[in-house]
Amino acid sequence: MKKKLSINLFLMVGLIMLSSTSVYAAYLTYGWPSSTIPVKSYSFNETWQVPMDQSLSNWNDAKANVTFSKNSSSENTISAAQYEWEDYGRNYATYSGSKLTKFRIELNARTISRDREDGKFSNFVQSVFVHELGHSIWLDDNPNTTSPSIMKHNRNRNEMTKPQTYDINNVKAKY
Repeated sequence: MKKKLSINLFLMVGLIMLSSTSVYAAYLTYGWPSSTIPVKSYSFNETWQVPMDQSLSNWNDAKANVTFSKNSSSENTISAAQYEWEDYGRNYATYSGSKLTKFRIELNARTISRDREDGKFSNFVQSVFVHELGHSIWLDDNPNTTSPSIMKHNRNRNEMTKPQTYDINNVKAKY
């Protein structure tokens, strides 16, 4: 009886631990086919250019086995403008099977400027852009995890500007 109770207790503790630290990756059905992802060279005023360039570095420096690079001949475009929709950013993907063939990221200057905290514009842009870049490397929105993730909609965009360990590990699993 004592042995059966110990085994049951062990199983219950194990189940509780697993349920409190769920790590279910949320992947898209497509992603960039290689770990080097070109984006068309872009040029904005310094207010936008600096955080956008930092966003590329945030992924490149994350040791997630991916490299974003600017390339004037790339079909993957990035824009920042005043859009009528309410999202902070969108990633429009063209793919064939599971291979992303090109993407277009749009950052909504209207909603970003409206909702960022004072003095946090650069952080907000980085959070949105790093999130949108995540879609090009397989990551889907709102992963089912208690871990911090740049892909969560409820993240603090004024503070979280880089891919988190959870995001990095899931990208590594794909590349």
